[in-house]
Amino acid sequence: MQDMEANRQPTGPRVLDDVRVLDFTAVIAGSYCTRMMADLGAEVLKVEGPGGEILRHAGPLRNQASALFSSINCGKRSLSLDLKKPAAIDICKRLVESHDVVVENYSPGVMQRLGLDYESLRAVNPRLVMCSISGYGQTGPEAGRPAYAPIVQATSGFEALYKSTQGDRDRPLNMGPPVADTAAGQQAFGAVMAALYYRERSGIGQYIDIAMQDTLLSTMHKDFQIAMLDDANDRHYGPLQAQDGFVIVVPLNQHHFESLMACIERPDLHEDERFASLSARIVNYDALQSEVEKWTMTQTCEQALTAFEARKLPSARYRSFPDLADDPQLLHRDMLTEVVDEAGPLLVPNSPFLFSHTHAAIGKSVSAIGEHNRVTLSDYLDFSANEIAALEADGTLGPAKST
Repeated sequence: MQDMEANRQPTGPRVLDDVRVLDFTAVIAGSYCTRMMADLGAEVLKVEGPGGEILRHAGPLRNQASALFSSINCGKRSLSLDLKKPAAIDICKRLVESHDVVVENYSPGVMQRLGLDYESLRAVNPRLVMCSISGYGQTGPEAGRPAYAPIVQATSGFEALYKSTQGDRDRPLNMGPPVADTAAGQQAFGAVMAALYYRERSGIGQYIDIAMQDTLLSTMHKDFQIAMLDDANDRHYGPLQAQDGFVIVVPLNQHHFESLMACIERPDLHEDERFASLSARIVNYDALQSEVEKWTMTQTCEQALTAFEARKLPSARYRSFPDLADDPQLLHRDMLTEVVDEAGPLLVPNSPFLFSHTHAAIGKSVSAIGEHNRVTLSDYLDFSANEIAALEADGTLGPAKST
């Protein structure tokens, strides 16, 4: 196979070339969805209020520029509009005429109150694909509940599941990564791609309703079945302490088990009834881990991994983000790259897509608030300089900054 890593660049043909996206998103879920579309060549126009969306002010900050905002909004344009102004709503509807996709993650009902709901926009552009992302969906008894990733991860059973794998903890863990946000963004991205494909075949646009809680529930495949069947027998993969850190080894089958016992020089455990069969090892997996850890504690991480890898045992060292900066596999795949925002260069993970023919890559620049106000109104809607100045004067257009 050819060197596909060369296609992780924004220079060649991309899957979504000529697709236009109007982005009414904030925070993570919706913004990540539209950023992935930008990675694939879509022209994404982010509509923000005069002060910019909330994530522009979220840490970590570099000279008042949010690294989080920059990492999931690079490659997009910015249009600053006060959506409380009727003229701003009119501008949005006129833009919809020439756009293929609208993505929004306001609270349910907000777009309808603004006159920017799907039924209103479909009347302007029948081929429109529109996706709404919310905590619990657009309809139902809990649709109006405030929802951010920590809330949905609590209500969906996601955090309780992680607590159940931590031994005798008496309370759920603090939230780690915003899995609910990211998973919902990914599901929304996939749904929009499917709707665009259907539109190409049928000429028909459609509306998509993505709920963060639905998304998280759909990711917990085995765990849901275990809970519903009241079957607690499952192995909890986890860390083994070494002299200078932690490693993990995953003996999935009989061959792995035999190789692991040879590695730690414990042939006697073959005769232990707790480990004599795969089903027994699943029930007693924690006990097996304890026996293995007696050996890893006498080894450095490198020594343990060398021994595991010599026997082709699935294993790894626990690493932190700084450890990844010079990771040869990530460097080979060009997965770490720089974007430029108002504070300068910023290291970010690249686009996760790698195609054999088309290119995919994260956009290299981050737009300032309203940076594309004038060019959008003049090029897309034929506004004159005087008309644009009048919109700026009455506050319909927010103050524009340039990078």
